[in-house]
Amino acid sequence: MPDADQVNADQLAFWNGAGGQTWVARQAHSDITVRPIRDALVSHASPRAGEQVLDVGCGCGASTLEFARAVGPTGGVEALDISGPMLAEAERRAGAAGISNVEWRRADAATEPLRGYDLLTSMFGLMFFGDPVAAFRHLRAAASPGARMSFVCWRALADNPWMEVPMRAVAPHLPPRPPRDPDAPGMFAFADPDRVAQILTDAGWVRPVLAEFDCSLDIAAGRGLDEAVVQSTRIGAVHGWLRDQPSETVAAATRSLREALAPHTDGSCVRLQAALWLVRSGTD
Repeated sequence: MPDADQVNADQLAFWNGAGGQTWVARQAHSDITVRPIRDALVSHASPRAGEQVLDVGCGCGASTLEFARAVGPTGGVEALDISGPMLAEAERRAGAAGISNVEWRRADAATEPLRGYDLLTSMFGLMFFGDPVAAFRHLRAAASPGARMSFVCWRALADNPWMEVPMRAVAPHLPPRPPRDPDAPGMFAFADPDRVAQILTDAGWVRPVLAEFDCSLDIAAGRGLDEAVVQSTRIGAVHGWLRDQPSETVAAATRSLREALAPHTDGSCVRLQAALWLVRSGTD
């Protein structure tokens, strides 16, 4: 496994370069797709009026703005991300919505000095730390007495057809992917609930409770099969796999992808199942 410094450097380069810019360009689509997850996270976290929230890996602010609304003008959100392009988009969206109780910070939550908070939350922003125990220990040190933690992460790839179906479709056209270390930072790094529990308890948090959450994701965002294909090839694992491949390889893989997604079409939607953990812990 790469060392923590290299992992963090790679993440910084990706999210502040083409990766972050592409996610900004595709964010309206992504917001529609993950809305069921966003709503489940906000319900699970139960933010209270007047609370201070720390949102780690806030991205373009889809869930951040919901937390800001929930805590109201007497509360606030400290929203952290390492991506300058995504933070700029999040701040723009907050301004357009008239939301002013968010402090947007370009910072690495694993090391950045933090102020006290009542609720730590994240929608897919906690699985990428190079040294997760050290990162969660740092987050724990900043927590106010009685602080809570509520976040969402993916279960195993095999349980997530929304990702597995596209990957399986393009695989015959591409060089084999190297075996993945299941503990390496990445989308599915927290798929193992025992590992999540060990990381958090080693970092000083109360042993977490993980609840299964399953939902259907419309990867077309209501815009039809062609848009589902575009989304699948512009962001995420398939995009990374296709990057730098010859144009004829990309074209063949894209045709196979379209064929694989077509049976999941439901009117203007393309629906595939997703499997996640809703994770709850606290300081005492």
